[in-house]
Amino acid sequence: MRFRVIMAVLACVTLLGAGATLAPPAVAAMPCGHQFGSPQQLTDAGGAVVQEWVISDLRESSVALPGYTARGQVWEASATVRAVTGTVTPIIPNLYTVTAAGQRYPVLWQIASPQGLPATTLGEGQASSGAIYFDAVGPQPMAVVYDNGTPTQLFWCCTGSMMMMPMEKCPMCANMQRACPHRPGGM
Repeated sequence: MRFRVIMAVLACVTLLGAGATLAPPAVAAMPCGHQFGSPQQLTDAGGAVVQEWVISDLRESSVALPGYTARGQVWEASATVRAVTGTVTPIIPNLYTVTAAGQRYPVLWQIASPQGLPATTLGEGQASSGAIYFDAVGPQPMAVVYDNGTPTQLFWCCTGSMMMMPMEKCPMCANMQRACPHRPGGM
């Protein structure tokens, strides 16, 4: 599984360099469903619980985290989680940021910050937003994943500098072994 995530990240980076050669400007393309800012959903309990996550604005941070001394460079992203169906408790420790080479940095979920994403339980229709933080002790990250040990659940990459591409060219969708919920028709 880790190999597939690494390959998907590398494909995003490769496509970033390929740019406009993938689709002519006249083609009506849907944006990559894994682009930062795109809403993505997790379904648990046979569909009784559906939560929606949006991760955006991954960037270096100058925030001072209370009681924490960074070993590398602190990065942050904005996160919103919404209870679409049922009651949702965000499992923030499942978030990681990923470098182009596939190195992962776990979210600093245990650090309380006034701007941080609260891990409070949400009733159906409720949402919660805040910052999530990562300590990048090596190369800079370029993607965020939500991974609970099974195949990666959610994936955000494709920064604003990446072109809009047809979904059939999305590197994440192309490397998944299961149906992609972000493609028309789920495939």
